[in-house]
Amino acid sequence: MDLPVQNIVGEVDLKPTDALLPLFETVANAIVSLKQTKDLNKDEKKIQVQVIRGEFPQNNIISNTRTIQSLKVIDNGNGFTDINFKSYQTAYSRHNKAFGCKGIGRFTVLAAFEEINISSTYKDGDIWKYIEFKFDPINEVTIIDVKESEESIRKTIVELSSCYNETIKKQTALSVSKIAEEIMRHCLIYYLCDDLPLIEVLDLENGEIALVNDLYRQVSKDRERNFTVGNESFKCYITKTEKVNNRKNHYIHYCANSRVVGLGRSIGRVNSIFSYPLIESGKGYYLDVYVVSEYLNKKVYHARNGFTIPQQRENGLLNLEEITSELCFDNIEKALADLLANEYDDFVKAMQDRNIKELKDYISSKAPRYRRYIGREDILSLIPPNLTDDKKEEALYKISFNEKKSIDLKIQRFIDRGEVNRENIEAIKKELVEKTAYDADNLSEYMIRRKAIIDLFSRFLEADQNGKYKLEEDIHNLIFPMGVTDREITYDSHNLWLLDERFATYTFIASDKPITSISQNRSRKEPDLLMIDRPPMFDNPISFAPEQSGEISSMVVFEFKRPGEIAHQKNKADYRWEFSELIEGYFDDFLYGNSKKNYRGSQVVVRKETPKFGYVIVDIIPEQLEVYNIGKGYRKTPFGTFYKIYPDLNMHIEVLRFSQLIQAVEKRHTPFFDKLFK
Repeated sequence: MDLPVQNIVGEVDLKPTDALLPLFETVANAIVSLKQTKDLNKDEKKIQVQVIRGEFPQNNIISNTRTIQSLKVIDNGNGFTDINFKSYQTAYSRHNKAFGCKGIGRFTVLAAFEEINISSTYKDGDIWKYIEFKFDPINEVTIIDVKESEESIRKTIVELSSCYNETIKKQTALSVSKIAEEIMRHCLIYYLCDDLPLIEVLDLENGEIALVNDLYRQVSKDRERNFTVGNESFKCYITKTEKVNNRKNHYIHYCANSRVVGLGRSIGRVNSIFSYPLIESGKGYYLDVYVVSEYLNKKVYHARNGFTIPQQRENGLLNLEEITSELCFDNIEKALADLLANEYDDFVKAMQDRNIKELKDYISSKAPRYRRYIGREDILSLIPPNLTDDKKEEALYKISFNEKKSIDLKIQRFIDRGEVNRENIEAIKKELVEKTAYDADNLSEYMIRRKAIIDLFSRFLEADQNGKYKLEEDIHNLIFPMGVTDREITYDSHNLWLLDERFATYTFIASDKPITSISQNRSRKEPDLLMIDRPPMFDNPISFAPEQSGEISSMVVFEFKRPGEIAHQKNKADYRWEFSELIEGYFDDFLYGNSKKNYRGSQVVVRKETPKFGYVIVDIIPEQLEVYNIGKGYRKTPFGTFYKIYPDLNMHIEVLRFSQLIQAVEKRHTPFFDKLFK
């Protein structure tokens, strides 16, 4: 059967990450040749990689390294003996299968380089021979010379000539030290098995040399372990490397036929505990775990740049106990991560303790609604470490949401069951306690938010360094955003509780809009806050209509004056005016206006007997103004505020300073804050 080389090469699909794969295949073949050479001591076995540079990569910005044009790999192994040459001419040869060779590495080379030129001096019995040939996709193997050698020393030169593959060419612009580092990683299994010869990399452009073997001095072989996944057996070599440069991950390296396949995979992706370096004697270390298995040998691509193993099972489930046939990488990595967690349990415990402390600090300072979890280390240990605050919040919210959902479901089942007896009550008691804790945490979060608003309100009332005060609209927007109604804003968006807790229940709220926009009265007056409370629906049949309307049960108007200003809008030298003048007109429009509808067009009924409350909040009340209003019927309370009652209109007007408002709201919250913060 004729199997054209060109067809085989055409099936090899190289990715940008495979830039050095042709070199790895050639170096691995040289290592196998040296392993077969029995009359050389280990320290006599040597491989030299020579780098011949090409051009600078296209769109080069910062790199001062040229791409690779050609490579030479020179070794002193057995060479191309008759049997090895015959194997080279046979695709998928099984000659060196025992050494992990698939008989296809040379086709991977031709997927990147135009041709391979080979010369080899080898010993055949007592005779030294020399062979020279080239290999390319079109002409395949072309013998150039075969003769007895004048030299009596083994030497094989394999030249990978003229890199043409644009997919990888730009990625070959690597320094000699980087190339040596990549060879070190790829060939680590040979090092661990004590089969690695001396390997050096020489840049012919500048004469720079890097010794691969020196790099292994940074790697300490920590331990070897066996593990199984399903019916398959695996072995892992665990190595440690001291933390250098910007490395941030522990890696898993999958191997096939004694060679690393593909890029390393972060162990932290599987178990985020391994997102930190190991700390030993004050130094940081990262793990490189090399996994070998006959299963991996069977599943590797012919080009040895990947595996026919899915990342996860089709059903997305991950249960190591149920795996009986086809594996996926998630299965293998989960088993390996569990093994590593057990092997480095001291490290894992330290990381878990650190993570739990970070989570507790986060909850205490930034997320008090999760305070019930501070004593639940079993819950906190489920959250991965090294998370941002946003991710901590996401993880805690997910746990909290699922827990609340479960609790509410159990309580609802109890209610639906309808049977109240001791057994059922005992069964639901735990859920009731947990629900109380859940609701208490939400209250804690809300009270912390309130404290921040109170503190901000106090700062707004203070003069800055230039003696300037916050504008009236700043104070207004802190309490309730300007230009909106309660139909456009949620309760959490306003802070009307600063004025009075009762106003949170009002069904109609307007903020700094003309009365016409919220009531359809023809008026240009703009109260700061107009609040209307309707009767409960059970006592007002009209409220069952399609649109809310009917007689309101109370009406409240607020007027704010800018901090730093005197409490009047008239001539600042004239204090002969009543506080009620600021807001009385707003009530008159609703009492005596022709069209009394809300902003949706529904009828609004305000009568003389409708309770009406007016509040004027100011910064300064001059003594002359105070005396004048007391003479007009205003009374001063023990708290320093002023009020006047208009019995015929059922209207109550109250005047207070911003400082008094703050003092009142702080006193209301003191018991809660003392409990929460002390």
